[in-house]
Amino acid sequence: MPKIAFYNAGSSQLFSHIAGLPPLRVARLRASFAVIALSTAWSHAAEAQNIGPLIREPNDVPGSRIIPEYRQIGYDIAGFQVLPTVTFGMRGNNNVFTRTSVKESDIVLQAEPRLRLRKENRFQNISVEAMARTSSYLKLASQDSTEYSLESTYTHGTTGPNSISVNLGYRREAIMRGTVENDLVGGEPLMRRVLGGSFTGRKQFNRLAIDAQVLGMHQRYEDLAGSTGTSADQRFRNVTRYSAQGIVSYEISGRTAIFAGVEYDHFNYAPSRQLVNRDAENWSGTVGVRYEISQLIYAQVGFGYRRYDFKNAAFGAIAGPAIWGHLRYFPSRLLAVRGSIEQSNTTSPYDLVSAVTLTTVKVEAEYEMRRSLSWLGATKFTLEDYGKQPYSSRRFDISAGPRLRFTRWLSANVNVGYARRFVNGPAPFEPFSQFYGLLSVTLAR
Repeated sequence: MPKIAFYNAGSSQLFSHIAGLPPLRVARLRASFAVIALSTAWSHAAEAQNIGPLIREPNDVPGSRIIPEYRQIGYDIAGFQVLPTVTFGMRGNNNVFTRTSVKESDIVLQAEPRLRLRKENRFQNISVEAMARTSSYLKLASQDSTEYSLESTYTHGTTGPNSISVNLGYRREAIMRGTVENDLVGGEPLMRRVLGGSFTGRKQFNRLAIDAQVLGMHQRYEDLAGSTGTSADQRFRNVTRYSAQGIVSYEISGRTAIFAGVEYDHFNYAPSRQLVNRDAENWSGTVGVRYEISQLIYAQVGFGYRRYDFKNAAFGAIAGPAIWGHLRYFPSRLLAVRGSIEQSNTTSPYDLVSAVTLTTVKVEAEYEMRRSLSWLGATKFTLEDYGKQPYSSRRFDISAGPRLRFTRWLSANVNVGYARRFVNGPAPFEPFSQFYGLLSVTLAR
């Protein structure tokens, strides 16, 4: 059961909407691991939803635990809880363009105001989140960018097993270099605008549960300005995607459940005078098992088959095994370990007429040394399979650092990380290694 998402390999989002958790705990999970996402790219990721067997986490573990003396207060306006924050950060990077042949180091100053609105009762939840981010480089002014996003979610059914959720969002984002989505070796940042929405539902019949989601999304890439005043047309990257996913799960016992899922995606690429029809369809089916020991461990894994078909039969199809999984492990009240295995497919940006399959394994950990101090760490390993092409790639990322809570309105993050991309075969991109560090301060009300 690969993750349904607004495809965004260039932006790392460690947690999206987690099935079965109320919005307050989801927000807490996002905040706990925000420093890891910021240190990797500081780029707003797609807001997607995971559907399937419920992930039941204890309330009193790192990432879910609410510490009263550091809890954000916000404002109460017309029944909405309004939670404003602003983050100022400084990030150093020794390889801005993620290349081996040409290395450029720089420091970027960033500011990110964010506003969250929530309204919750016994029957429904409403949440709205708006964000803006500016990035200013000290030397490489051509890499400056402005990003913003607006997302809203309505959920009906918050206390029982049945629920319906509608999500709408719009964002402008910079695509991280050194990933399969950004094949540019120089120039200004590759910017993308994304408009999308999803409808998610869950129905419980005693031990049997049915989860379903439909999703629509349009991605539009901005043209790049050249050094001579001309612009490079990026419309060939534009795509409209429609997706549907369904999962049926059955609880064999209080600890064990089995499930089966199917996913279908349709990619409608913008026409180009230089390129033939590149529209494609992707589908996958998986079966799996979930095992849970209350307050200690939660694990679920699925295996199956996937296939990516181009509309043009001359391009052929790419098929292979499908894998998906989640892990939650809480060896003590002070330590939490969360992991996932996810897959996604898209058309390769390097030749535009073949597909690439990304298989990503992520592990995140949080240790609460004190109520005012947490240590966070994350590692991610991504396999890039280009199907019939004679090359492939692997990417490894690791980052760690402390999160300091001074008061309910002031906190700070320090994070250092390392990323490396390995290349096999005559690939049209370079391997690279990269060190980076981040210092950020967050003000909240």
